[in-house]
Amino acid sequence: MSSIICDVNLPRRFLSFIGGTLHEIGKPEMQQKINSSLGKEGIEKTAERLQTTAHTLQVIIDGLSQPESFDFRTDFDKPDFKRSIVCLEDLQVGTVLTGKVENATLFGVFVDIGVGKSGLIPIRSITEAKLSKTKKRRSLGLGPGERVEVKVLNIDIPRSRISLDLLRVL
Repeated sequence: MSSIICDVNLPRRFLSFIGGTLHEIGKPEMQQKINSSLGKEGIEKTAERLQTTAHTLQVIIDGLSQPESFDFRTDFDKPDFKRSIVCLEDLQVGTVLTGKVENATLFGVFVDIGVGKSGLIPIRSITEAKLSKTKKRRSLGLGPGERVEVKVLNIDIPRSRISLDLLRVL
């Protein structure tokens, strides 16, 4: 069995392999070049040539083929927002809400809780005990689209900041 190389430059190598450019990503020309290249050898042979798996190559192809305006987060389930809480001023410390992870950073996770401003769960509040036991995870990170239950810890209305504590992943 040959070894597979984990290569962060693989998308660029694939672009070079098909004769594509960064400016063509998401455009019809990119899809034509991908189809032409894969039509000759197929995805398995192309993946082997690039020293990767067909699955990894398919993920790269999907990413390069998406329209420029594509946002994968639009297909996520919507959280169940409380109807009585619609703005920052409606929040109270201690309130338990459901929300949807919008973005993850090195310092925490931003969650849409339905008040027009995302709240922040600091990274120190994300522990293994609070994460879903049914989902396999590679890290303690939460990703965009995940539904969570949070508790409001602090509300800073003048600065429009909301501090949250992660209770559990739904």
